Parts: sequence; structure tokens; C-alpha cells
Amino acid sequence: MTIGPEPKPIRTGATLHTVCVTKGPLSTYKLFARVYGGRYDEDIDKHNKHTVTKLKMVSLYDFMLDPFKHNGHCVVMDSAYMSDAMCQVGREEWKINMVGTCQTDRCGAGPLGKAAYTGKNKQIAINSHESLLFQHKDKPLTYAVWGDNNFVKTLSNFHSPVILRGGMQRKRRDPKTKKRERDFSAVDCPIQQKIYCCTYHLIDKGNGAEAKYDISTESHLHGWPPKLAARFFNMNTNNAYKVYVCLHKKYHRRRKPMEIRDCINNLTHSLLQQGLEIRQRGVGAPPSATKNLDSTTSGDGRSVRSDSSRQPFASPSGSVQTGTPQTPVAAITARALHYRQVAFNRLKNFQPGRNHLSVPVVVSNSGRDCLYVNCPGWKTGKAQRPRAYTSKYICEQCTMEKGFDFWLCHTTKVIDGVKIVVDCHLAYHVEKKCFYPTPPPAGTSTTECSVISDLTDE
Repeated sequence: MTIGPEPKPIRTGATLHTVCVTKGPLSTYKLFARVYGGRYDEDIDKHNKHTVTKLKMVSLYDFMLDPFKHNGHCVVMDSAYMSDAMCQVGREEWKINMVGTCQTDRCGAGPLGKAAYTGKNKQIAINSHESLLFQHKDKPLTYAVWGDNNFVKTLSNFHSPVILRGGMQRKRRDPKTKKRERDFSAVDCPIQQKIYCCTYHLIDKGNGAEAKYDISTESHLHGWPPKLAARFFNMNTNNAYKVYVCLHKKYHRRRKPMEIRDCINNLTHSLLQQGLEIRQRGVGAPPSATKNLDSTTSGDGRSVRSDSSRQPFASPSGSVQTGTPQTPVAAITARALHYRQVAFNRLKNFQPGRNHLSVPVVVSNSGRDCLYVNCPGWKTGKAQRPRAYTSKYICEQCTMEKGFDFWLCHTTKVIDGVKIVVDCHLAYHVEKKCFYPTPPPAGTSTTECSVISDLTDE
């Protein structure tokens, strides 16, 4: 979030200034919202034409309240904005009534205003609900100190120094036990204090009702911009709902308006339908939990984008004729694969050459189909076999790399009365260039292989 033409990010925090309606059918409707840009905020970092010194809050309210000047509005303010200068400018120049909490020693009260509730000679005490009023001798400004649970100080430019008898309901606190009473009691208060409390009560009540449906973000993870953007979105949503309820009551008095939750759901659906489509998904069943290794496509009825990082798995038997049944390959769980890798690495420490061994390892007596594409079992005799030869051997290294038992033939078969050697293990690794065979020495019938790569290309 940057403020002004120069890049000035809000590094540590942000202050959101808002103006909202508190009375009428559009109560809590946000009229203005702005993020304070910090010490060097260029919009308010200047002298206002109605002030002698640089009073930033007067400059801020100058353009915040510009549409409402000279119309007799009343503005209730927080102590961060309230000052003698603000009240005078608001009354004399903008014709706006202002009241709000303020700091100590306003209206020329000076040390007397502070000594009235501090020190040895204090006139009022906490929980006494007594008031001390000061009125400016030249300006129509009234400064009031009220002894509630703490000393509450308010300043107004349109109230007289009047105390309302039983003007507010408060739970008194016992001076000895310091415990609050269970029931409310009528207490005296300055009239400007009652106006302030009644207005901010409506603001807090409206904000609490809106907060149930706010979209929030974690500022520690995403920073301030997403958090502020979500806050602005929540304000716009609340404003739209206030207008909807007002118009609904005007034109459809006998019908009940929709709840804000339903309105937000409809708005979310409408917003998500806008813009270009990201991808098109076909109708059908959800993706299967197991991958079909007989085909190069997922087969779950949904297309995969060409730029997706999760492309379909290419099976070693991908060149087999379409529709040929194949024994499913059971994937190894992550836990079992981890234990196998630990055991295999332990063996490699004692046998450094134990990588894609030329002789496979016997792991089961049940046997599974060979996964080599060119296994001789696919073409035996005059007709094609429905599947490859059954093997009880696997390659340890390929199993670790692929995540499932990789079965390969290493046996002899009798075909047409002739016994032949079926060594798919050696043929597969030679084809994948994991190692290459060396010619046997003269007078011998053995074959030696040299490892040239630890990884397969699939």
C-alpha cells in the first residue's frame, strides 16, 4: 500500500479514517474511508488555510467533510481528532456541530482543569459521576470532565454547560469492594456526554453486527495490503446491504428482506462467475484414487492442461495394444517406501556396486506380470498372449525410484519345445542405458555388465 506519487509503503501499521451515518435507515453506512499515510502523508502534510500552524487533523477533516459543509450536520469525533482549533473551524467556517472526547486542559481550563481531578485539591472523584464544566470566555466551546469509571473529558462547540439529572444508566462500583452493581442506576452527566455515548453506541453495535460476515486475512503472513483490501470490500458489502434493506422496506413492506448472509453468498457467486474461464472440466465421476497404468491418460473423464505440472503418468507398457489387460501394479505406501530406502542404502554401504544389479532379487513366490514393454511373453507362438510373463523378481533400484515394485523377468521358458533364456531385467536396463553388456571372454558363456547410471529415464 503506497500513498502519494512516490513509493511510500506503510511498513509497521495503518490507520483507517472513516465517516459513517449513525441515525436513520442507513445507519452505519460508510460515507468516507481513507488510509493514513503516516508522517509524510502528502494529502494532509500542509498548512490549512484556516489554521496558522500545521494541524494535520484539520486538513484531514477539511476534505473528509467537504460534501457536508454548511448543511447543519453534527459530527461526533474521537479524541485523536478533537481540539479547540477543530471546534472553532468547524463552527465558524464549515458550519458543522462537533462533539467528542478530547485531551486534558481544553477551553482555556489550563492547570485548573487538570487539578480538578488530580492532586490533593481535586474536586471530583472516579465513580462519583460528578461533572466539572468549563466554558470558553470568547468562543462557544464547552469542556466537561465527568467522573465515571475513569475521568471522561469531552469538548463541544454547540452545547451549553448543562447537567442532565439521571441522564444515563450506569452500573455503580462500590468504593470499598470495587465491585460493580448488578442493576443499572440513573446517574447525572453533562448533556454533551450523553450525545457522545448514544452516537458511539450505535457505531459499536453496527460494527459488531457487520463483523460476523467480514472477510479477514492474517496480517502477519500477507502484510497490510490484503488486510486493508478485505476491509474495504467488507465496507462496500455492508453499504450495498444497507441500501438494499432501505429500498426493500420502501417498495416491499409486506415481505421480509434477505439476510446479509444470503446476500453475501449470492454476491460471491456472481463475482466468481465474472471474467474469463480458466479451464473447462467435463462432467463425470471424480478422479479415481488409483492411477491406471495401462493408459497414458488419466481416464477419469477430466482433461489435463498442457501447461500443468501434473501430467499423466507414462506406463512402461504404454506401447501395448489398447485394451490389453494387465495385472495392476500395487503402489508402495510412503512409510513402506521409506523403510525400503533405508534398508537399501544400508546395503549399498557394504556393497557399493548394488545399483540396478544385473541379477534381480527374489521377493515373492506369488509372482506378478513383467513390466518390460518388449517382454517376449506378449508374442508367443502363433497368437499374442493377453499379458506378459509372470515373474517373481524385482529390481531394487527401480523400485526405489518409481515408488512401486518394478517386476522384470529373469528365467527360462520352453517355447515350441525349445528352452530359451528370458532376461527382461538385463534387456530393460540396457535399453534405458543404466548399464551396458560387455562381450564374454573366449571360451566362456557368462556376461558381465558395468553400471553407467544410477537413474532411469522414467
